[in-house]
Amino acid sequence: MGSLERLVALLIITMCTSVTMSLAQNVIATPNLDNQNTTVVIYNDLGDDLPLRFHCQSRDVDLGSQHLAAGGSWSFEFKPSASGDTIYACLFGWKLEFHYFRIYRQDRDKESSLHGCTRCEWKIHKDGPCQLNNVTKMIDHCPPWDSSQFSKNNLPLFI
Repeated sequence: MGSLERLVALLIITMCTSVTMSLAQNVIATPNLDNQNTTVVIYNDLGDDLPLRFHCQSRDVDLGSQHLAAGGSWSFEFKPSASGDTIYACLFGWKLEFHYFRIYRQDRDKESSLHGCTRCEWKIHKDGPCQLNNVTKMIDHCPPWDSSQFSKNNLPLFI
């Protein structure tokens, strides 16, 4: 093999190795949530022995109406979409009060974000939902209800 052929072969090997390493770095650096199930856990932390009613759904999946006794919990599992746009929204109610909250938003809850999770645990309080820290199991943050998304048209979800 002549020196030009060796040089071309070496160049091709170097390029292939470089591309392979680059692809490997991207796979390692970016969490692949498509292959990981995510679990959302909802706890009734309303107090006053109040039962919690709620109805959760994504764009494609309706999880139906649920009823939790005081202190009870309920969970569901799913695989986030490859496109990164998975959202599960819930309408929560007790007595004559109703609130809307996106219990899982892939842009907020992906593992690499500040409050990321593959097991997302939420305590539902009267003044809003609070997410538990995955490590300490203590309340991490309490975002406000998504009240701007609430519509009285959603109330039949409880019937």
